[in-house]
Amino acid sequence: MPKGVYLRTEKTKMRISESHRGNKNPLWGKHHTEETRKKMRESAKGRKMSEKAKKKISEAKKGVLNPNWKGGKTIKNGYIYILKPEHPYANYKGYVLEHRLVMEKMLGRYLRPEEIVHHKNEVRNDNYPDNLKLFLSSYKHLSFHKKEV
Repeated sequence: MPKGVYLRTEKTKMRISESHRGNKNPLWGKHHTEETRKKMRESAKGRKMSEKAKKKISEAKKGVLNPNWKGGKTIKNGYIYILKPEHPYANYKGYVLEHRLVMEKMLGRYLRPEEIVHHKNEVRNDNYPDNLKLFLSSYKHLSFHKKEV
């Protein structure tokens, strides 16, 4: 007989059909009476977690301790984001675009929000200093692209 194929006896067929008909006692899982369910709901109502317990759970798997930790780097829409929560222009999650950080290092200052960093080869994750160009406004950046066409 091929693997995974088996013959069902009449008894097995009947038990399967009963479980699919909404029988009160299906073949799998533990089912409680309505009275037991009510008691369980009532006992859970008054339980509250202490602030200490909440904090402990919250801190348990943050950052490096989290199994999904990727070293503070993430990629979205082709751009690389670096975790820098102390940066003045970090987003709400604490990430900053890597190409802006590279340009800031080249200039020795923070970039202003209106300044635009352009990738010369138009590859969003190619953040080598030779590939980056700074525009003082989005208007100048757009006019640069219009001149190319």
